[in-house]
Amino acid sequence: MPSTTSPRRPAELAARVRALLAAARPGWPGRALYALASLPLGALYLALYAGLVGSVVALVYGVGVLLILLVLAVTRGLAGVERRLARALLGVDIPDGERVRDQRGVVRRLRRLVFAADTWRAFGWLGVRVLMGVATFATLTFGTAAFVGLGWSTEWSHEWNPLTALPLLALMTAVVVLTLAVLDLLVRLAGSVAPRLLGTAPEQRIAALQQSTRRLTDRTRLARDLHDTIGHALTASLLQATAARRTLTPTDDRPLQPDFARQALGHIETNTRTALAELDRVLIVLRAEDGGRDPAPFAAPSLADLDDLLAGLRDGGLPVALVVDGDVDDVPVGVQELAYRVVQEGTTNVLRHAGTPLTVAQVVRSGDTLVARVCNERASQLDSRPGPGGGRGLAGLRERTAAAGGTLSAEPSPSGGFELCVTLPLSGAA
Repeated sequence: MPSTTSPRRPAELAARVRALLAAARPGWPGRALYALASLPLGALYLALYAGLVGSVVALVYGVGVLLILLVLAVTRGLAGVERRLARALLGVDIPDGERVRDQRGVVRRLRRLVFAADTWRAFGWLGVRVLMGVATFATLTFGTAAFVGLGWSTEWSHEWNPLTALPLLALMTAVVVLTLAVLDLLVRLAGSVAPRLLGTAPEQRIAALQQSTRRLTDRTRLARDLHDTIGHALTASLLQATAARRTLTPTDDRPLQPDFARQALGHIETNTRTALAELDRVLIVLRAEDGGRDPAPFAAPSLADLDDLLAGLRDGGLPVALVVDGDVDDVPVGVQELAYRVVQEGTTNVLRHAGTPLTVAQVVRSGDTLVARVCNERASQLDSRPGPGGGRGLAGLRERTAAAGGTLSAEPSPSGGFELCVTLPLSGAA
């Protein structure tokens, strides 16, 4: 019989503790339970401090290092318990700290365990809890002694009468109220100090904010690249599919052009593969970031890729010319990618909004600036355009240009067409 009941005792005890914590919501019941918990926890933490002192003394015997590491690991574990107690009983919002187990490699884990600021701040919090336990014990002891002493004098007084008993009862009530007020003050002080010692350190919060900002920036850039690449690929594929359909279903006396249709289908296949590769790249990067790993670098498009970008558009029926003026070989990679995106977005917008008019894509380097321009003539076949866009690509391009310190203009041209022009500085570009 004992063998069947003893394994249940820890589980039953844990269930009762959870029920007690759930019943004692933040408020005076939670503060009262938090104060009472300081008595056994203070004794436990005092023993932990004694263990640290013994570990330092044991250094001469060669086992002190292991004992110190054990004490620090237990400290971090107890800090987690203290966070949950403060959240459950006091309603204090304390975020969970960095977990040493999440670090990769034994050396990094040991280094974080010993040198992390939150380890020693948690150790300081345990000292606060020891002091709180001592203060709670002293307050309860003196309060109980004063209450019992006043009650004893009232009970055994030979001159007992209502005139002498009422002041003593009022004094006993004042002792109880004062004792509870002191305990409540101790708990409130502990609740105000807990976030500073049990919460994340300022440098950790700054690093977390920087990492979160960096991840959001990277994801925004990936979303823009995905929009540019897939939007261009789909628009170009639709143009080429339309051209192929027209060559395979001629009207009047126009002959069939199977070679042109085959070429257009080949470009559609290439565009589809490019779009799928870009989508796969984005998914790989996002999964690597979610898993806490550094994604493998991918080659960004450059000015040398403009010929391939525009070749499929020419075969699909868009008369577009590329003009590159100046030495662009030593242009920084980031500027080249942005100039490529300008030409990509500009030609995509031409197809969406103007059909297939005469278009010129121009990249000019002048001193410390690079100008990327896409200009088209007046639209000639509005009924054949692939469809309107939502304007998100141009807005994202404007944000990226401003982040690079450049300027963007998008306005109708004097000839009745449209011109997209972006000026980018080269000095100081990464």
